[in-house]
Amino acid sequence: MKDHLIPLVKEMLIEGEDDWVMVDFLIGVAEEFASPRGEDFRDVSLELLRELLREEVMEIGDLGHTGFEPWPLGVDDSVARFKEGCESHDWDPMGALWWLANTEKGARWLENIH
Repeated sequence: MKDHLIPLVKEMLIEGEDDWVMVDFLIGVAEEFASPRGEDFRDVSLELLRELLREEVMEIGDLGHTGFEPWPLGVDDSVARFKEGCESHDWDPMGALWWLANTEKGARWLENIH
């Protein structure tokens, strides 16, 4: 895992311990990290999502009839779909888009990092 993203991954996984996490939260975490560093929060959002999915500590998906339904897409396609959706909402989805869910691997990672 990329060292500079570890605190962000941890924050995401803590938020997801008891419930699914709106993508708005991921964008907010990225904004808090990027702003004092003069980085673009959109780039940080994409990098963070890619890391969460690549490391298989979280999944992205929709809420459907069965609850959380992860996307049946690879990492690159998921990140591309996320980017397109965020851009269509001017990076301020206000709950209109998707959700993230911790995986078993994510729960184990969080236990080990505490």
